[in-house]
Amino acid sequence: MNSKVVALAVVVILIAAGAGIVVYNGLKHDTDKTIDVNLETFGNADKDDRISENDAVMIEKYIAAVEAGDSEAISEIDISTTFADANLDGSINTEDAAQVRAIVAGTADNIWMLDGVGNERKISTDISRIGCEYFSNTELCLILGQADKIVAVDNAPYLYSDFYFTESQQSNITNMFNCNKPDYDLINTLNLDTYLLFSGSASYEAKQEKIIDCDVIYLGLYNPDLTNTEKSSFVQGVLKAGYIFGAVDRAEDYINWLIDYRDEMLDIADSIDDSDKPVVCMSNYTSGQYFMDDDSNLISVYRTNDPLGQAVTLAGGTNVIELLSDSSFVTSGSYAVKVQIDSIFNDDESVEVDYFFLHMVKYTYGATVNSGVPDHGYLTTDDSEMAAAYAIATDHSLITDEKISLIAGDFRNGCTGGVLLAAYMGSVINAEAYSDIDPIAMHNEYVKWLGIEDYDVSEDGLLIYPSV
Repeated sequence: MNSKVVALAVVVILIAAGAGIVVYNGLKHDTDKTIDVNLETFGNADKDDRISENDAVMIEKYIAAVEAGDSEAISEIDISTTFADANLDGSINTEDAAQVRAIVAGTADNIWMLDGVGNERKISTDISRIGCEYFSNTELCLILGQADKIVAVDNAPYLYSDFYFTESQQSNITNMFNCNKPDYDLINTLNLDTYLLFSGSASYEAKQEKIIDCDVIYLGLYNPDLTNTEKSSFVQGVLKAGYIFGAVDRAEDYINWLIDYRDEMLDIADSIDDSDKPVVCMSNYTSGQYFMDDDSNLISVYRTNDPLGQAVTLAGGTNVIELLSDSSFVTSGSYAVKVQIDSIFNDDESVEVDYFFLHMVKYTYGATVNSGVPDHGYLTTDDSEMAAAYAIATDHSLITDEKISLIAGDFRNGCTGGVLLAAYMGSVINAEAYSDIDPIAMHNEYVKWLGIEDYDVSEDGLLIYPSV
């Protein structure tokens, strides 16, 4: 498991003559493809998905038209006057065109962009020491070939070190432990250049203030919305990271890989009549809730704006939350609601659930271990704990013919935005319609994106139970 590709320098790259095709780790990608997103990086004057020479040319045309007082020419230039200010100095001038060309050449000292919550940020590209919070940022850095620069992670990905990192890389990595309540004294001894946050929560501002001499960034990976690429902060975050870390092509190719699978599954989902779509409840296997605790009548149900909820859409299912009235909600959050289980299994049978998928998190962002949650993930091979948890989850009086699957927290908290989970889910809830989607093959491709060799998810790890 330790034989890994650790940097893009050792990835074989082949370019098909005249075809714009690049091969990374055996995966082909069209470098000329565009992504349906207006990149929120300053310098993107033409409002497309990338910064290119076209942006510099457009800026120069705009400057010339303004200087000439040619209002007709100005009106014909479809320019973003916000993002044309590439160095964010308040004016559009030749320095902005120069900044664009430096970005394209990979020589820009700084990049100005909007972070995952819309704040204007100046980010240094002089990066040799990276700190990552939780799985999504760690995996993104691996995808972008930055493994050698990661010097600190929180407790959960640290426990995955044997999967993510080579032995030599592990020797350079410090466990930051609880990043929900960080040890700032520890973090400030690490001399980090860049620190990537798991979420844009209230602690974002505090971390920017207390982690010194370091760019503290929330990229937006927590909010995929991959059913709507243009509005997805996840897509924006991956693309922006490509500019920060000098891996633009790699970032674009990875997003195109995800979107290709997303589109394929959406096409299948759209071909299924709404009346034929299985009803799916995305919930949790956790203490204090029905599936783990006999004394509880509460369950969480994930909304459609969460990657767990979006996976239902991509898998051709109907999210049960769409069938519940607001009066069913005991508490309501941004990404999930809590309901009483008997509001789903009600007497008039107006809501019938066909499948339950139970999201599990064993090692939390706060460096705690959730009691009773079975061992799972890329380094787990013994399924005895999973089998025991499955027996508990299915041993409830209200659960009869409904099918239950336990799913690893990696699907929600990794860097696949719900697409990988949707592949597994589609093979369970719509096996015939999704017969051309091979979740194992797709998952192995993802592992290759991480730069990890000698790993086969059909033999290694335990991420869904019962297995697909």
